[in-house]
Amino acid sequence: MKLQNLIFASALTLGLVFKAHAEWPERPIKIIVPVAPGSASDVATRMVTDKLSLQLGQPVVVENRPGAGSTLGTDYGAKQPADGYSFTMGAAGPLSIAPWLRSDPLPYNPEKDFVGVAALAWGPQVLVVRKEMPVTNFRELLDYAKRAGTQMTFGTQGNGTAMHLVVSQLLHQTGMKAEHIPYQGGPQAVTGLAGGQVDFVSESVPVVQSMLASGKLKALAVSSGERIPTMPDVPTLKEQGVANFDMQGWIIMLAPAKVPDAIVRQMSKAMEAVMKMPDVRKRLNDLGLIPMDMPREKMAAFLQAESRKWQEAVRVSGAAQSVR
Repeated sequence: MKLQNLIFASALTLGLVFKAHAEWPERPIKIIVPVAPGSASDVATRMVTDKLSLQLGQPVVVENRPGAGSTLGTDYGAKQPADGYSFTMGAAGPLSIAPWLRSDPLPYNPEKDFVGVAALAWGPQVLVVRKEMPVTNFRELLDYAKRAGTQMTFGTQGNGTAMHLVVSQLLHQTGMKAEHIPYQGGPQAVTGLAGGQVDFVSESVPVVQSMLASGKLKALAVSSGERIPTMPDVPTLKEQGVANFDMQGWIIMLAPAKVPDAIVRQMSKAMEAVMKMPDVRKRLNDLGLIPMDMPREKMAAFLQAESRKWQEAVRVSGAAQSVR
């Protein structure tokens, strides 16, 4: 009799768990964005949440948790309850770069504390110079640097940032020499470029878009493996002879590692539906982002590959030593 009671209780518990998963979501869902409001990734996330709310039948809200190169918000996301009501937007900085910049471990483990849910967008960079620079593409910039006889300079938002690592890797692969000039942020570096304080900058499309449109700056190349839809006339670095160059940021949705797989699958399916919407894809392109079509089954391998890529970029740059 006791065995029958135990079996009945187990079946009842299993049924309740299944029912809980089947009824998800029953209340609002939170998406943690580890950057400040107004950034490209924040705007992109808010655009997606509007659509997700309709797909899931519950409000989907954004909670911004900026700080420490996005590691504060990412750590906060990793430690949320694994109940399917908290997700985090992950990026290359806190997931693939930060682990290699520190001598001590991060408070979260990018591979063990999260599970991939859905891919949102790629964030390529654009290599830009001021309009007076007598070059029209990267090959000409490379030749100019060799002829100039003086040290070239490039601006970034600081040591170990994606801006810094992309250029460091470019210099490493081409043998070009340039001195790193760090600024407080990407916009400040771009302003410094326009004012003649540095010779070139590699930054995301939204940050340079207005100065490109006004003619104050000109684009020489993009850092992605393919051209950017909104800038079809700007060739990739790979097209200009920099072998296999493809370094860009990205935005993906993550869940705490122990969230039930049934919930992860359901959120993934909802995100896939949103990402197929033509207006969503157009608005991402307008933000300087490229829709990222990647099934969640491939995200773990993607994160491992990105970690190796950025580890090498950190090594080449020497950034790990400079930030300690």
